[in-house]
Amino acid sequence: MKVLIFVTGLTGNTGQEFLKHCLNEEIVTVSRKIQNFPDTIICEKGDLTDAVFVESLFQRYQFKEIIHIANIRYTELLMSLAEKYHVPRVIAVHTTGIYSRYRSCNALYQEIETRLFNQTFEHTSYVILRPTMIYGNERDHNMQKLIRFLNKAPAFPVFGQGEALMQPVHVEDLGQAIYSVYQRPDIRNAHFDLSGGSVLTYGEIVRFITKQLGRNVFIVKIPYNMALFLIRLYNLTPKPIISTEQVLRLQEHKSYSHAKAKKEFNYNPRSIEKGLKEEVQLLRSKGII
Repeated sequence: MKVLIFVTGLTGNTGQEFLKHCLNEEIVTVSRKIQNFPDTIICEKGDLTDAVFVESLFQRYQFKEIIHIANIRYTELLMSLAEKYHVPRVIAVHTTGIYSRYRSCNALYQEIETRLFNQTFEHTSYVILRPTMIYGNERDHNMQKLIRFLNKAPAFPVFGQGEALMQPVHVEDLGQAIYSVYQRPDIRNAHFDLSGGSVLTYGEIVRFITKQLGRNVFIVKIPYNMALFLIRLYNLTPKPIISTEQVLRLQEHKSYSHAKAKKEFNYNPRSIEKGLKEEVQLLRSKGII
């Protein structure tokens, strides 16, 4: 039986960046729809919500590693199966959202990690990677939306003073970090925060983007309590595109040290200024802005 890597979330943005580093590896992944992957990748049609289906993969394939990039909700299932089928290690991509002071944002993450850290595993191990907000290309769900809005809008609302610190991580740096850990089988039962190479306030990020776009956008500062009231009203409408949680988190500092990752596997992410400049250029080259 061939020894393979099981990778979840391979069709997503982070998964695609990780894949660029291991095109010669033999991989099993899952997708709700069969994808067009290279010959070295076996794509099984299914869903991680189906525990019976997921276990069937462990019965049919021998895995040497699990790279879990999909939803954090499935980490416990994969850890239990890794223990049962003696898979040496699970690398799971979680989030620095676990540090949020809002229970609505962090409760699930904290519960999952607390249960994980309180368990003893005899036949497997884990590495938890916690990226900050991920950005970097047309597929990201964060900065590219902000860039596109600032490229068209004459004015932009900032909730509060815009002084919350941010340290987003470029998706390419995250993909490289996952691969670096994969290349280090000696790293076990550890966790690392993966932030970007520099820190800016939210307001500074907005101003930096408008400068890269060559636009003068009028910044409208909306008092926090008023913004929260308006967003809660707005969220009563069908299909709102901004959640109350997003507004709450915009007031939080989201800057975290990655010194531990730098020391352990030479993690060296690019600055947010460099990353945003590259993303604006990329979006322009693709005709998105």
